[in-house]
Amino acid sequence: MGNILEGLFVDGRPSKREVKTILKRRRKGKTVCYVLITCSEPNEDGTIEVEMNYDGERWLAAYLIKSAGGILEDEKNGTV
Repeated sequence: MGNILEGLFVDGRPSKREVKTILKRRRKGKTVCYVLITCSEPNEDGTIEVEMNYDGERWLAAYLIKSAGGILEDEKNGTV
């Protein structure tokens, strides 16, 4: 999964337009669900606004989020 993310975000900060283009291309394949989570830079009080969009079955989006959390933990622990 890390390789996929690195491939999508090579320059570090894709624009919303780039993300939409990537998702449209992927949707033409066999993608049945996706989750997109974005955040703003911290406000003066340190809060960060988080937005989430998904397309597909709600239960599948929840599974993707849970699985992604596990992948990030594995990468953090060096098991991937």
